[in-house]
Amino acid sequence: MSSVTNLFIDKSQQPNQDDQGIMNLGRNCQYCNQLDFLPFVCEYCKKTYCQNHRTVEQHECVNKEKFFNQHPRTPSPNSTISSKSLFPDRDADRRKMEAKLNASGVRPTTIKETQFRVGDVAGTNAFKKFQKFLSIQRKSNKKTDGSMSITKLFGKSSLKSSGSGASSKFVDIANLKKNAKGDAKIKLEDKIFVWCVYVKNPDEEINIEKDKKPIFVNKNWVIGRSLDSIADALHIKNNNNVTSDSSEKLNIFKIEENGSAEGEPKLIATSLKSNVLKTGDTIYLVRGTI
Repeated sequence: MSSVTNLFIDKSQQPNQDDQGIMNLGRNCQYCNQLDFLPFVCEYCKKTYCQNHRTVEQHECVNKEKFFNQHPRTPSPNSTISSKSLFPDRDADRRKMEAKLNASGVRPTTIKETQFRVGDVAGTNAFKKFQKFLSIQRKSNKKTDGSMSITKLFGKSSLKSSGSGASSKFVDIANLKKNAKGDAKIKLEDKIFVWCVYVKNPDEEINIEKDKKPIFVNKNWVIGRSLDSIADALHIKNNNNVTSDSSEKLNIFKIEENGSAEGEPKLIATSLKSNVLKTGDTIYLVRGTI
């Protein structure tokens, strides 16, 4: 055996422990004295060993009783690091979420669809708030003119009316366009002019003709963006994009003519395009759960 080999293996030639390694590269095994560039340190005796003598049995650790007397370690199933935890399958997560949404059923869009829903919290449901608001305004209107329908009451007078009715509608649209607020960057040909009523307190009796505000939105926007623009123009608190509390979110309702005197109050989904609104429509902002 050569002298060079003896330098790394022969225990009798073990170098001083304060001067381990050659040029400070690697460490000599405390058991066989072999130089190892990736040494292991025993946590029980605190000495350095090569790969072949890294275990307490292999280097006959003087403190091996600590190893054998310690409590058995049971790895936690949640502590295991896997490629799945590091690189989750986002597509699979999205499919699961979509499946849950589909299983929950279609979101209701009318008050009739929500009248018997289970789980609605009193005072926070937007449908029930709007229904209460309509009921109060209808009762108030009957005190002054029992013959007026809800569609006329809430800004849906027919364009088919002749004489003063048609003239009044024309003046109403002219005033709407003249005084409407909105994003100044919207081109004239893209503007939709509507009246907006903010239902802040559904128990309050209001004068809709005086309280409705003229605004305009972009027909190419989705309703969600139009809602943000309306809230900004009318200085209405809008937490839709910053809160997960559904009772604090604003929703848009309108009353659609369906052949009856009452009309049909309907939710306008935020994902729809804003061209579902027509110039002259009256919309209602109601805060609450859907």
